[in-house]
Amino acid sequence: MKYCALLPLLFLILVALAPRTAWAQQKIGFVDPQRVVNGTRLGQTAKADLARYVAEKKRRASESAAQVAALRKEAEAVALSAAERVRRDEAYHRKSRQHELLLQENARDIKAEEAKLLQYVMRRADAVLEEIGKKGGYAIIITDPSAVGYVDTSTADLTERVARELDARSK
Repeated sequence: MKYCALLPLLFLILVALAPRTAWAQQKIGFVDPQRVVNGTRLGQTAKADLARYVAEKKRRASESAAQVAALRKEAEAVALSAAERVRRDEAYHRKSRQHELLLQENARDIKAEEAKLLQYVMRRADAVLEEIGKKGGYAIIITDPSAVGYVDTSTADLTERVARELDARSK
């Protein structure tokens, strides 16, 4: 019976000595990578590089389209022998297929470059995220918008803060 009276006192001592972080509410933050890219000097520089890359891909596609149009015109010429018409028609169809493949390849390449751009900027932002996370007491900072169903932007969105810190560090 004597020990039963000490049990509440023992419980209070254990609670007092327990680590505070176990009882503290953990914070979760969110950063929108696309907004970091759009809102930082580093991101704008990377986007300019991407725009030049896209322009070059478009230039090559335009050249290919012009070649296809020229071959089509040649294949439709009136004063051709049957054999010559078949040869030019085959050349036109071959170039048309190559052009379609070029367009598909360009689309894949541009998408891959966009992903690289996002990764590059976010890798540079990792140190900022870590520092904000440690200083702010965040248990998790999510950077994948597709992984989040709802974010209370008034309390969890750290995007602007990350963008400001990243810009400050890249001066």
